Amino acid sequence: MTGARAPTRTPARRPSSERDELDRAIADAEASTIVIWRGARLRLADVPERIAGIDVRVGRELLYGSYVDALEALNPLYARRLTAWIGDGDTAPAAHGDPASLDAGLTRLALHLETPYYAALRRYLALIGIEQGDASEADLWHVLRGSSWSHWFGDRETARALAATVRFTEPVAGSLDGWRAGEGALSVAPPAQDAAVGRAIGQAYATLVGSPEWLADELHVNPEGVAQFVDFAAFVRAWRLRRQIALLGYEHRLYEADDPALQRAYYAGLVGHQTGVAVAEAGYLASVPRPYASAEELRTTILASMLVETLERRDGLHWWRDPAANRRVDRVAAAASVADAVAELGYDGLDWRPVLRQIRTRLIGEMSGYGGPNITTRAGTRKV
Repeated sequence: MTGARAPTRTPARRPSSERDELDRAIADAEASTIVIWRGARLRLADVPERIAGIDVRVGRELLYGSYVDALEALNPLYARRLTAWIGDGDTAPAAHGDPASLDAGLTRLALHLETPYYAALRRYLALIGIEQGDASEADLWHVLRGSSWSHWFGDRETARALAATVRFTEPVAGSLDGWRAGEGALSVAPPAQDAAVGRAIGQAYATLVGSPEWLADELHVNPEGVAQFVDFAAFVRAWRLRRQIALLGYEHRLYEADDPALQRAYYAGLVGHQTGVAVAEAGYLASVPRPYASAEELRTTILASMLVETLERRDGLHWWRDPAANRRVDRVAAAASVADAVAELGYDGLDWRPVLRQIRTRLIGEMSGYGGPNITTRAGTRKV
């Protein structure tokens, strides 16, 4: 099998009191930072969602600019945190399961995804009248919100679909309205011996939101709607994956460079290239909540995709209904580490090919040929 070997767990280092104080200062600063938008006081954490919900592009750009200003105000604190990480040895690759080897394998994955991702990106941006080369991160957030599909994911409909998924024997609390809320309910990590394995299992179930069979059988979405939403969900998965790959490559450079201007350029360049939109450099430190969080997220994504492929192969495309699949998931949850979970699935290492197959087979552009249909934008008619 291809890919990097699953890392073994490394004992966590107890943070110093100074580090605790710095972490608290950052958390307090983030919580108290307010962005004023048309008379409303928005918490910093809520601003990206508010930007995504703005239909008018000028409005998105204005609020995005205020968001960037808020990040710049916090960057001195983030810079102090980065210095502490480096000084304490937290950024040493050996402490994070050799992320360099993971990065090397994922470079191939990013190359395989490049053509279908950019084709899908052009299609979705064209629907809101924007050319790919003219798009910003704020425009992409608006596309990724996918509000036009949320009517299929009401509380009652999603609760019924969850009830048909054998893992969920108890009602899920909270609002389930909207596709992201449904995805969040599915992604709750089950009890597992290793927390990383538990998160991977949760993410495996979350991919049901993009499963044609689950959408048709449990949410009763019509066939045309299924095809449209499956394409959208695959595009969202591709974006998340490419962004994390970009962040992993960026982190390697971040810890080696001591020039903020160079660090900013690396961030905007790498993330902008992988996601296909202009990214504000002000997020160059806020995007790294802890050293090599990107590597952890990528391992979770890969393991989740390996689990889904195994379940589909052994228990069928309706595996979420099968008690045998549930027992198989329980055995994976009992694994003492990611490496043991990988072995339980019959692999000798993390393999990125399942996630590539799952994304490419569900993108409409991939099934209908590169480029997709002709779509008219403000710049004229072109094949996207």
